[in-house]
Amino acid sequence: MSRALGVGLLAGAVAFCWWEGGLHQDQTAAHWSVLAVIGATLLATVLAGAGRQPEPVGRWARGPFPLRRHLAEDRAGTLGAALWVLVVAAVVGWDLNSFVHQAHDLPTLSSIFGHVTSSRAGRAGLFALWLALGATLALGWRRSRGRA
Repeated sequence: MSRALGVGLLAGAVAFCWWEGGLHQDQTAAHWSVLAVIGATLLATVLAGAGRQPEPVGRWARGPFPLRRHLAEDRAGTLGAALWVLVVAAVVGWDLNSFVHQAHDLPTLSSIFGHVTSSRAGRAGLFALWLALGATLALGWRRSRGRA
């Protein structure tokens, strides 16, 4: 039963992405569908995350901010986060340099996205990646309390 549900959800997501890819960004349906996906992701996060945090929300909210302990325990994660910050800063710097110098021959993130989203398949694929990222962030790392 769960396999059939998973296949059905995947097929529905693919069909939804293809439909969304056919919409123009200024259409009202495009805005409402994205808003509906954001709302569904938030709802799924709350429902799937209930009781699965490593510690109860009340204790976490009242306790000290555990950043120092986390940085000391998870060096690989800290290094990974630092590398992602560098990558994002480099992309922003590249785009800013191109904008300031009005260098239209330099490929920027917006021009690359413009080329990708110029077709329905590109828009649908990018929307599918956005859905996958949202699902991973919302549901991907949930564990029952007490399990590592």
